[in-house]
Amino acid sequence: MKRFLALILSLTMIVAMMGGCSKKSETTSKEEDKNDNELFFVYVSPLLAHPIWLIAKEGFDAAVEELGIRGDWVGPQNISPEEMAKLIETAIAQKADAIITQGLVPTGPLKLAEEAGIPVLIVDSDVPDAEKLAYFGKDETRQAELLLEAAQKKYGKDTKLNIGVMVAALNYKIAQDQISAIEKVFENHPGGYSIVNRAESKSDKMKATTEWQNTFKAYPEINVAINLAAEAGPACAKVVQEMELSDKVAVFGVDDVEETLDLVKTGEIDGTIVTSFYNYGYQATYWLYQHVTEGKTPENVHNDAGTIIVTKENVDTYGDALREKVDLK
Repeated sequence: MKRFLALILSLTMIVAMMGGCSKKSETTSKEEDKNDNELFFVYVSPLLAHPIWLIAKEGFDAAVEELGIRGDWVGPQNISPEEMAKLIETAIAQKADAIITQGLVPTGPLKLAEEAGIPVLIVDSDVPDAEKLAYFGKDETRQAELLLEAAQKKYGKDTKLNIGVMVAALNYKIAQDQISAIEKVFENHPGGYSIVNRAESKSDKMKATTEWQNTFKAYPEINVAINLAAEAGPACAKVVQEMELSDKVAVFGVDDVEETLDLVKTGEIDGTIVTSFYNYGYQATYWLYQHVTEGKTPENVHNDAGTIIVTKENVDTYGDALREKVDLK
């Protein structure tokens, strides 16, 4: 009997100790949650690991660290507005404090973010109908003006410009807007112009290479090749060299990935239009932080991130200007 009572007493003590441990664990969890109240920003990129978007990630990571907030970089491996929409919905469910994304995303999830009181900043390509803190991206008209100036510098103002254009996807608004800007601006060229072919890379360098090979065979009159997708410029330059067209075709690209800059230095790409992808991450995060913590709002909804052309002349010096941060007033 004594042994039985001793056993009961021992079991009671063990249960009590376990209960105490359970309460301690629960308390610790609550304290951890309480200490985990730092702001949480989600960046929904259109391409998770594309070299040009990794520059934006660099800026985002730097801002997150400096501000002492939590940041999550997400996105599809290949362009997918549907996947972007799902990731924004996930960020809303996670109660993100702010979201940064690119304009390929549908308006539906952006409306959900608005209803949840989550500020959204859109970069690179706008979503005009969406409520947003600001749009921060390339000036498409300025891009077209820079391309025309560069083409005129190479050929003069009296030569007709026969243009081949490559974009990531022809059905995306950003591509349509950029081509429309080129059409409008190039109307001012005294020698006349014609866009003889439009092609798409689907953000794939091999496809871009094949498309340019087919384009130059089908349209030998092309003397200006405009690439409005990061991977398309190097692909085009390679094809131009292989087909021995370098004396006939001016090649222009976009963005400042390392391969493109190297080709600008060698003269295989005549120029590349760049804007600050770094600030797509860095500046965008700071603006959202200032809005969330201080209630500040950009003076303009539509903001140029800085649109310049990089050529042999400025390839070694252009970078610093594209990393300047502007605080909200």
